[in-house]
Amino acid sequence: MKNFLLSISVVAALSTAANAQETYNYFDPADCDANGWLWFDTQEKLEKYCGFTDEFKIQLLSAAYENGDGEYAECELDAEIKGYNAEGEQGVEGTKTGAIILPRASSIMAQNGGGIMMWLPDCAEFSVYLSSEASLKSMVLYGGKGHIERVDFAVIASGVPPFKPLSKQCQMTWSNLQDEVHGTSGMTLNSKEKVTAAVVDDITSPVLIQGIKLFTYTQTEYPENGAGVEDIIGDDANAPVEYFNLQGLKVNGDEPGIYIRRQGAKTSKVLVK
Repeated sequence: MKNFLLSISVVAALSTAANAQETYNYFDPADCDANGWLWFDTQEKLEKYCGFTDEFKIQLLSAAYENGDGEYAECELDAEIKGYNAEGEQGVEGTKTGAIILPRASSIMAQNGGGIMMWLPDCAEFSVYLSSEASLKSMVLYGGKGHIERVDFAVIASGVPPFKPLSKQCQMTWSNLQDEVHGTSGMTLNSKEKVTAAVVDDITSPVLIQGIKLFTYTQTEYPENGAGVEDIIGDDANAPVEYFNLQGLKVNGDEPGIYIRRQGAKTSKVLVK
């Protein structure tokens, strides 16, 4: 009987191993910690992964409403900004440094704040680390099959304050977003096909995205031990300069206006007069 039970255990273990699906970090493993988290604690990492065009793994989304100056507030990249603890205290023990800063929504649950968007080959695991001066009552997780634009996003999950807030605290890890499922449409990010994932500020305070953990079933261009940001910085000075408008379209940059200038892994906003 003992040998029979042992055989069953061995078969079960082999079956589990056979069914296990290997996954890969969507970001360069050399830039991530031992648990696979990409922390935005250096400007080099922020500029390597984040930008306003689809050439970046993390596309920045401006707020979808005009502010008092008639402008659409844009995300900021700041490796020096101090995060908030659960009570909304900034820069104290237990907080992190560096973030993608999302512009606030026009009102709670307006779903029009700034955000990030990623066009993924598929999605196996997705979590984000957030903090803000206000409680994170509502953030919006969007998704869609294939690679789509904001106008075509479908809501997967969000907070519904005061009845069901996302969190009553000002710091949180929003974990396993791939397992969120919309109650009506059944939309989810857990997919072995192309999918778009987006996280948008839905409160009336800026939200800091300070870290992302993202794994896919498809291996990206990074080897097991990738190059890391320090190995690509030296190439920036020799890289060609490209210009994009604020909608992410590549342009010559000859006409007066505001453009996104990209050279290698570095991006900046420039004014052409």
